[in-house]
Amino acid sequence: MNLQVKNTTQLQDIPACIRLLDLVRRTRPDVIHCHSSKAGILGRVAGFFAGISVVYTPNAYYGMRDGTAWLTIFFNFLERVFACCGHTVNVSRDEARFAREILHVPPHLQSIIPNGVDTACFRPADLPAKLSARKRFGLPEDAFIIGTLGRLSFQKDPLTLLEAFARLARNRSDVFLAHLGTGNLVPTFDARLSDLGLASRYRRIDYLSEPSAFYHALDLFALSSRYEGLSIAVLEAMASGLPLVLTDVPGNRDFFDLGLSHLTSAPPGNPLTLAKALEQAIDSIRSTKVTNHREIAMRSFSEDLCFEKILVLYKTLVANHQKKSVSS
Repeated sequence: MNLQVKNTTQLQDIPACIRLLDLVRRTRPDVIHCHSSKAGILGRVAGFFAGISVVYTPNAYYGMRDGTAWLTIFFNFLERVFACCGHTVNVSRDEARFAREILHVPPHLQSIIPNGVDTACFRPADLPAKLSARKRFGLPEDAFIIGTLGRLSFQKDPLTLLEAFARLARNRSDVFLAHLGTGNLVPTFDARLSDLGLASRYRRIDYLSEPSAFYHALDLFALSSRYEGLSIAVLEAMASGLPLVLTDVPGNRDFFDLGLSHLTSAPPGNPLTLAKALEQAIDSIRSTKVTNHREIAMRSFSEDLCFEKILVLYKTLVANHQKKSVSS
C-alpha cells in the first residue's frame, strides 16, 4: 500500500493514517515495525487503535540536529507524546541517550540493537574488481579516490566535505571525490563545486540499487554528518575493508570504541580540521594498507547477529501481548 505521504507533516497524514489502520485491522500482523519519524508516528497510532505490538526504529531523531529551531521543538514534542507507545529500538548509544534524556522514552520500552550489514555482499575488492568499478562509474584509474554515500542534505553536510576536499586538492593532484546520492542541496553543492573549479575532480552517482561496486572503486570512505543514528553506509564501508574518516558526532561515536585500525575523526562543520583528518588518513593508508574493519564488521554487525536480536524482541513482545490478552 502506498500511503502517499511525505517527510513533512501535512493534512494528508490523517487519511493516510486511516488507510493504514484499515490495512492493519484487515491483515492483523503480529508486530508492526516502523522506521523513521513519519512512519513511527503513523504506525504507532495504527498499532494503538488496532491493539497490535509496535516496534519503532527512528534511525536518528530529527531533533538531534538542532535543539532550538521551531521544527525541532515540534518533532521532539511529537516524539514525547508517543514515547510510551510501542517499543523503541535505537541503533546507537547516543541515539538511545537522546531518547531517554530528551524524549523521555522509558528504559523498559527501549532496546539498543545496531543496524546490520550484509557481509556476503559487501566485501573488499581485489585490483581487477577495483579497476572494473572505476571504469563502470567513469572514475580515474590512477587517482586516490575519496568516496561518500548519502543524501545531499543538512544532516549529511556534504558542503563541509567539499570544502575539506578543496583544501586537500590544493596540495595533492592525485585526489578525487566520488559521491553516491542526491538531495535538496544539489544546486548549492554544484554551484560551490563550480566556484572552486573542482568539477573535473568530482563525480556524483545519483542512485544505485546495489552499491557494493561503488565501495570497490574507493580508497577511503568519508562521512561529514552533523548527526547519525548508526550509519549503514559506514557499516558497508567497514565490511568492504575501507579506511574511514568520520565526524565526531552522535551516532558515529559508537565506531570510535571498536578498535578500528584505520579510523580518523574530525569535529563537525569544520573543513580545515576535516581536511587535516583526510590528509592523516591518506598517510596512514600508505604506510599500512590492510585494515581490520571487515573482521570487526563481521564480528559485531553481521545481519545474522543483529536480525536475531530483532527477532527475539518480536517474539517477546508477542508473548507479552498474548499474556495481557488472556489476563484481561
